[in-house]
Amino acid sequence: MKKRIYSNMLRLSAFMLTAGILAACGNEDIDNAYSRNQSVIQLATSGEYIVLDENDPDGVALTLEWNEAHPYGNEYITTYQYQMEAVGSKSAAIKEYEDDGMFRRKYTNRELHELLTGHFGCLTSTVNTLSFTVTASFEGPRVVIPDIATATIRVKTYGEKQFIADRLSIGGTAVGDNPIELKPTSETSKTYTWNGALAAGKINFPVVYGDENNAVSPANPDQAITTDEMPAIMADASQANYWIIPESGNYRITVNLEARTVKIVAAGSVIELDKLYLSGTAVGGEDVEIERTLEDDQLFAWRGELKAGKLFMPLLYEEAKSISFVPKDKGNHDINDGNAHEFDQTSTESGTGSAYWEIPADGTYRIVVNLDERTVTIYSAATDLKNTVVSYNNTVDGINPYTQEVTELWMWGGFNASAHDDGMKAGFQTKYRMKQSLANPNVFVYHGDPLPRSVSTDDWSKATATGALNFLVSNIENNVYAFGSTADAERNKKRGYLTVNNGETLQLVAGQSHNRYAFFCVPENCTYVVVNIEKLTVYFGNK
Repeated sequence: MKKRIYSNMLRLSAFMLTAGILAACGNEDIDNAYSRNQSVIQLATSGEYIVLDENDPDGVALTLEWNEAHPYGNEYITTYQYQMEAVGSKSAAIKEYEDDGMFRRKYTNRELHELLTGHFGCLTSTVNTLSFTVTASFEGPRVVIPDIATATIRVKTYGEKQFIADRLSIGGTAVGDNPIELKPTSETSKTYTWNGALAAGKINFPVVYGDENNAVSPANPDQAITTDEMPAIMADASQANYWIIPESGNYRITVNLEARTVKIVAAGSVIELDKLYLSGTAVGGEDVEIERTLEDDQLFAWRGELKAGKLFMPLLYEEAKSISFVPKDKGNHDINDGNAHEFDQTSTESGTGSAYWEIPADGTYRIVVNLDERTVTIYSAATDLKNTVVSYNNTVDGINPYTQEVTELWMWGGFNASAHDDGMKAGFQTKYRMKQSLANPNVFVYHGDPLPRSVSTDDWSKATATGALNFLVSNIENNVYAFGSTADAERNKKRGYLTVNNGETLQLVAGQSHNRYAFFCVPENCTYVVVNIEKLTVYFGNK
């Protein structure tokens, strides 16, 4: 029998091999009955699980051997193809035609490691599955089914440890003899959080990954904790360093395997939240979100119906509500109706059973949380903040004096080239109606696209101005109550214009007199305006 011998690193496909077999079937018989029973190749490996040894790069890590295929006689040429592929890798399989007649392959630790991490793109210090295939193909008078042998092994690469965990715990003298297992914040998350008591001592985070025992730890021994995210390394558990917990107390821990960081902060020292909620029997059912205000990122406010009962405020942070705001005086459940008082942080699971506010009766409440000042103010209907009431001569409806609660402010002037929404008078557009703050009904906010800066002309003095506007209590400009600038203006004689820079806070002039003709000229890229009609101030900025 003849053997066809080749030696190349080829990229062949099973499709090509099958196509060749089918193409040969045109005028020849297929010897299925005979060749099906002549599968004799056996592929043997030196091990099923191999841990590559970085300290012995030239040592043989893997040997594969197979026997010769069934001899069909001298009329047939036999070709052997050897293939290696990593399961799950996007890289092409390595394929060779056997040419030494020994039917054997061997790989050193370095060779196999470089094939896995280089060609196949596998990670260091991970377990990977390699699949091997030897295919004997026969060319002769009849088509003979190829003889195929396969083998699969698992190989662990060496090198830098990956930030991957099957299980992650808190360990060290700060938790005693029993490590505390942590759970990811979701099934797909690589972030772990925990809140609870730690003793003064050492801490790191033992990791079980496959057959490895590692630990998330600092690069240097006995590292002091900070309130910031601290860089971490993955080390062998027996060689891992520790962070130092300076004193006993409650701590919040966040381990982020994706970012390779650890954060350990004393409970109450730092406020970390993505969203804030109301919870407890006073809320009933699902938690209710307290919105962050437009005027201040550190201010949250809500107004709505509560029932008599317990109230606390869970913080959503990294997909978990493990911490809640409660009264600083945990034994005092009084809402201190209408008065700001300090809050504290506690474990939602274990701390809110005894620390909470007691809502005294069913009703409408306003709640304002100030993170900067660490205060909560709970207003009942009796103490709730009131809308400002203005009085003026309403010549449109013929009512004098006319009183009105201010619940909205409209930006009006030549800034938008007198554009208007359907059914509204010139210059009035809903998108330039300012939003009343839930934290303070005397504050009105615009936050949106940069304000337009069209040029307008004074009917009397013929002076031009860019981006002129002031603030009206309704979408009727004729004789309405207004908040204008301090610019010099006089009815039927001249308008006044005050140039504004982003970041400035300026005084307002309120009333129904010459101030209605006194305008602000908004700066370029102004996306944020805050008006306080109690303090008579306006802020223009870019946010």
